[in-house]
Amino acid sequence: MGSLNAGRPFFLFFLLCFLLLQATPGRTQVYGCKDPTAVNYNAAATVNDGSCTYSTTSYTPPVKVDPLSSVLQEGSGLQMAGDFLWSFNDGGGAAAIYRIDTLTNAILQTVNLEGATNVDWEDIAFDGTYFYVGDVGNNASGNRQDLKIYKFRLSDIPDYATNAVVTIPSTQIDVINFTYSDQPQPPVAAAPNNTRFDCEALIVDEGKIHLFTKNWVDVNTVHYVINGTAAGSYVASPVETLSTGYLVTAADKAPGTNLIALLGYQASGTGNHFLHLLSDYSGGLYFNGNKRLINLPSAAEMGQAEGLAFRNTSYGYISNEYFTKTVLSINITVDQKLRSFNVNNLVPGYVLSQGLKHFAAVKGNGANELSWDFTSPVKELKLQYSANRVDFSTIQSFATSASGTFSHSLSTAVSCYRLSWKDANGMDRYSDVVCLKNDVKKSLSHIVLRSNGELSFTWSGEQPARYVFRLLATDGRLLAQTGQQVVSPGANTLRLATRPGHNAVLLLQASGDGARQSSLLRVD
Repeated sequence: MGSLNAGRPFFLFFLLCFLLLQATPGRTQVYGCKDPTAVNYNAAATVNDGSCTYSTTSYTPPVKVDPLSSVLQEGSGLQMAGDFLWSFNDGGGAAAIYRIDTLTNAILQTVNLEGATNVDWEDIAFDGTYFYVGDVGNNASGNRQDLKIYKFRLSDIPDYATNAVVTIPSTQIDVINFTYSDQPQPPVAAAPNNTRFDCEALIVDEGKIHLFTKNWVDVNTVHYVINGTAAGSYVASPVETLSTGYLVTAADKAPGTNLIALLGYQASGTGNHFLHLLSDYSGGLYFNGNKRLINLPSAAEMGQAEGLAFRNTSYGYISNEYFTKTVLSINITVDQKLRSFNVNNLVPGYVLSQGLKHFAAVKGNGANELSWDFTSPVKELKLQYSANRVDFSTIQSFATSASGTFSHSLSTAVSCYRLSWKDANGMDRYSDVVCLKNDVKKSLSHIVLRSNGELSFTWSGEQPARYVFRLLATDGRLLAQTGQQVVSPGANTLRLATRPGHNAVLLLQASGDGARQSSLLRVD
């Protein structure tokens, strides 16, 4: 038998080499909290270890629309897509999504899904091409065997100006069925609101569908992953758990960043609401980075908030259902509302600045001048163009790019642009859409609507154009719509098939010549 000390010199040699490598400049990694806004910020940290702690933070998202259209009394999800906000109603509502004008509160378009049923629709996601509508609610008894996600293209939805109500054929809708890997099959029924397998929040990221459960039993959320987005049947696998202390009702990922927001409320007491900001995560997990909890108002002010959507990297929207309930012996009624939020000061700057820092389009002499700037070079950058904000085509490609400029000749009345690129994981990323009107001189002005339905206006173009006019109430109800009308340079008059009455305030939408225009009018 050899001596126990025979291998010691070799062990000491390898230990010394390891220590020298660790001490070599450029190789040292310091684990800690990298967020400067955290209580335990470590300025020397180079790798975020998820240890950040934060002082108590309260925030009241300002009201943007009150009330939200009566069509969305039970709005249960929000999503930005094609430069518009989209929503739908909770279980039992129509199998339809609605395009919303966030400035006027109008429902611009109803999109029905042929063959779909709204058993318990709860959230909606968008990957730059496809919508994903989650029929994933499961709180009644926790034993649904028909959990599914409907998938369809944004580009299959026609222009809303001439198609206020449309239907997506069932042949253009994929169905993604799934079960939970850790739920016994067939599922056993539980009492109402007493299951671990309810879900109201999902996102699509890196070619996978990510579910965040509304765990009524443990009051936490489990992150499940569906490994694919094609039609078919899947098993969702749990990968991590976050102790929230509230029920998660919505989720969204800020475009071009490692930032995810979770929204939810407590089902007890005053129904306090919360927002979790998850950032600087890694390895396909979302709960191993910064986890900042933001206190939101109670049910008396927020109602029951179930919709969340980022518009850009830090700004977005929150919506609540119409809410009426007795809370602590107090009768509370809150109308459905749309709120906005801005987390720019609540998330570390290095998270928000990841990827695209700047993308802009400005008018030049006969062309639109485009410019962009990334924090570091990206691969397979594509500059894309659309005349309708929906259907994009590539006008220039770059193998790699960190910054650049491009001139695009004017060809339509409205030009919309976006960037597409591959992230470090090879997944497609998209910028916000930027649109320019290429002929600002062409517009409708001096618009007057009379109580007998007579509409008069001035067209400033040099040539006749074709326009479609839609008249809506401020709650989004469509009152009248014309077919294509030829408008001539100068003064024009036409009559709408409605009598709005005196002193009404209505929204007129005019679309034509490749452009659109909205005007709030008080009826003469």
